[in-house]
Amino acid sequence: MFSDAEWHALTDAPVLITLAMMATGEHGRISMVKEVSASAHAIARPGGRGSADALIAEIAVAAETKEARHDMKEHRGSSMDEALQRSLADLQPAATALAKLPADEAAQVGASLVDIAKAMAGAAKTVKPDEQAAIDRIAASFTPTSTCPCEPACAPALSRASDARRRIRRQPLVHV
Repeated sequence: MFSDAEWHALTDAPVLITLAMMATGEHGRISMVKEVSASAHAIARPGGRGSADALIAEIAVAAETKEARHDMKEHRGSSMDEALQRSLADLQPAATALAKLPADEAAQVGASLVDIAKAMAGAAKTVKPDEQAAIDRIAASFTPTSTCPCEPACAPALSRASDARRRIRRQPLVHV
């Protein structure tokens, strides 16, 4: 379903979101530990999302690998603001890859990614304006827009296509 580059973008997204949220504002040591812990928890246990659960679980497993964390070195910047901007910009390929999914599944995966940012911000006593701005930008990246003007009329066809994709996804996936 996804090319290698698209899969890589999707599996990088949770760690990019974590990096983006860490790059917003100043964090004390205890706050940093709480936020990273909240991110890890949100990635590892995203909760039930419906038809996208299997895909979200696969993304989570891949995002937790040493390779995914190692790949984040290329996203660091010379300043925290540059790291934030790079991380947010580098989420775009993942958002583009989600467009291959039916709108409901794309929304579910997108919501699980946004929840990582929300969990991190919620780990502190208050959500700072910079953190909320980053959450808003992440949410905007993963908010699906319908390209079909007759969406209610074509929903049965989309549902059948989604069912077919789920059957395909049950086959072992090999991602390099």
